Amino acid sequence: MPETREWSCCLRQSLEIIFQLLQNQLIRSGKAGLIDLPCKKHCMRRFINICLALGFALTVNAQYIPAFPKAEKKDPGTKYWSKGNLFRHLEVSLTVGTSGVGIDLAAPLCEFMQIRMGYDYLPQFTKSYNMNLAGGGQAARQYDDQGNRIRTPFDKIQEYMYQQTGTDLEDHIVMNSKLNVHNMKFLIDIYPFKYNKHWHFTTGIYWGPEEFAKAENDPQSDKTISLMKEYNQRYESAKSDDAIKGYGKLNLYPGDYAEDRTIGLTQHKKGDPYLTDPTEGGKVSISTTTNAIKPYIGAGYTGRLVKSRDDWKISAELGVMIWGGTPIQRLHDGTDMSKDLTNIPGAMGNVISFTKALKVYPVLSVRFAKTIF
Repeated sequence: MPETREWSCCLRQSLEIIFQLLQNQLIRSGKAGLIDLPCKKHCMRRFINICLALGFALTVNAQYIPAFPKAEKKDPGTKYWSKGNLFRHLEVSLTVGTSGVGIDLAAPLCEFMQIRMGYDYLPQFTKSYNMNLAGGGQAARQYDDQGNRIRTPFDKIQEYMYQQTGTDLEDHIVMNSKLNVHNMKFLIDIYPFKYNKHWHFTTGIYWGPEEFAKAENDPQSDKTISLMKEYNQRYESAKSDDAIKGYGKLNLYPGDYAEDRTIGLTQHKKGDPYLTDPTEGGKVSISTTTNAIKPYIGAGYTGRLVKSRDDWKISAELGVMIWGGTPIQRLHDGTDMSKDLTNIPGAMGNVISFTKALKVYPVLSVRFAKTIF
């Protein structure tokens, strides 16, 4: 270590000069006798050696002591956030979250802003639930205060159809609900802190199909719907004194009226059973829709995915997709089940209530990004 030897020699010479000046000053002041001349050289060597050891330690250790910490500038990705970087870099990323699995492309607009475009797809899954039937304007299943099943007009209809066709009539149909969530997204990430490129705010839009969920009758319920149609035809053609006229019609019973409503010449009170029929083709469906274009706002944090690499990043973000109000859950006959119906029973009621409560859609996502150039 040549630099250390030179530094030590200079320090030794300087200390000898200082020691000599100190001795001359004591002689002039008449206090030279305070210094024991025989141990003069011994004391000087000890003093110099101590100083040299201290100086050497400081010199060596200085290599491992970091400089005064400075604010880490434009981290992560110093090069990515360089001045005049408009579209000079490209970042590709994989996202996973409540909006689905997707891919993004991002490019900087300036030192604190980037534009991001991508596509998200939420894998489909099926949720099944029942929609009840009603006979003679009453729910097919009814129970007393002790939980015992009450005999209803539907029971008479069920017995009648078994006698006529030899087939048991179910008191419900099965509905299968499937999601249809996929969106293009156009977002702008804003990094407001000049020397901290971790925290960011995001705004933009998601653009996808208006119908994001649909429920349709399960094929296994086609038999029940066919029996409903057959019974109602028998009911309409029966004579007034026929026993079947006392049973009433067979309908679907999804819930009760949420408010007073007049349909044609018939006035329905709040809480009355809402009755409907399958389509002419024997189909029953519920379509859930919202706006095709959904504004988005969110905030997140970005860091290095690989500690020593600026080109690999990981981001976590939390935001909301603004649907523009309560989603419309429209029955095949045009009735909005979110708005017009209440007391919707069972799992179907849970699905309708949950979707109705979502005025906005929460988006929690994690993004793994790689800067290409």
